[in-house]
Amino acid sequence: MEERTGTVRLARFGSVEVFIHWSWMIIATLLTLGFWGQLTTANEDLGEARAWLLAVTGSVVFFASVLIHELAHAFMAIARGIEVKGITLYLFGGATEADASSRTAGDEFVIAIVGPLTSLAIAAVLGGAWALLESSDAALAGLVGYLAFVNVILAVFNLVPGLPLDGGRVMRATIWAVTGDFAKATRVAGSAGVAVGYLLIGAGLVELWTGNVGGLWFAAIGWMISSAARRTVEQEQLRDAFAGQTAADVMTSPLLTVPADEPLTVTVRERFARQSPTVFPVVDGDRLIGTIGVAAVQGMDPDQVATLTAGELARSVDPELLVEPDRPMNEVVALLAGSGGGTRVLVVEGGRPIGIISPRDIVRRSLLAELLDPPLQSG
Repeated sequence: MEERTGTVRLARFGSVEVFIHWSWMIIATLLTLGFWGQLTTANEDLGEARAWLLAVTGSVVFFASVLIHELAHAFMAIARGIEVKGITLYLFGGATEADASSRTAGDEFVIAIVGPLTSLAIAAVLGGAWALLESSDAALAGLVGYLAFVNVILAVFNLVPGLPLDGGRVMRATIWAVTGDFAKATRVAGSAGVAVGYLLIGAGLVELWTGNVGGLWFAAIGWMISSAARRTVEQEQLRDAFAGQTAADVMTSPLLTVPADEPLTVTVRERFARQSPTVFPVVDGDRLIGTIGVAAVQGMDPDQVATLTAGELARSVDPELLVEPDRPMNEVVALLAGSGGGTRVLVVEGGRPIGIISPRDIVRRSLLAELLDPPLQSG
């Protein structure tokens, strides 16, 4: 599984790995403080220690609610034979990564709708607990009742028709089923998501204008939704641009390589200083042993550089970033998208590097897509 920048692995549920992003700590802290303030205001006789205990419990239950919502998406996808790469929890909620290429409109609809329905089910359970606790523990009942309300809001908000929200995915599935055109459905649902995001940003700015700092939260959520919607549409445009193409069609070739026994001083002088690539594959004969980049030598002492070879400074390559020439380009695009900025994919044949694909290559090729029909073949 590819590296997820800024995350740590939290747990594994069946075949589904769950990761938590550092930004989740922000919402966890704000929620705990908010619960504490609400509890102490509504229950003047509530002790300090119990108030904090209930506040932390409330944050944990909220966290569990979001996780269960995402697990519902994941398990429904798996039940329909779709690969799930993992779940990531972050500042504004969670995201389930599933293989979109293997879905049908029906799959998309069912996988999307199960999340809000799960949140409503959680709200119903918490509502029942509130009814049982109301007469015996006012503070706990108040917290449980509020969490039930939050889950209703979570379900309703997620049903708003615009990507990347669940409602946007339901909208896309519906348009897809009617038109048979996934790309068109994505563009329409993505545009709706951008509009929803802008509306939230506008509402947040109005709130700020009236002196309510909570408007910052609406604006931030709106920005996240509009950005994610645009990114989804862009990814679909890339899918169209690279449909039917392979890594061999897009890779930069012939490939500039560095012999493992080349003195590092020569690599710096003849490669880094004179040639445009910033990262070079390092080879021992025809065999790839790693890569070396400009960043590896920045700040190094000249005397140290004079004692090393390129092979001694080469970094190993993640096996997932090594692809065969016949690898579909849509898979390569997804691989680059999930691996963070600056990542490159090496195209190898029999262990020998024959080409390289960078995000810049993807952008350049997509801009020239209409002029490269049929695709420009390598070699």
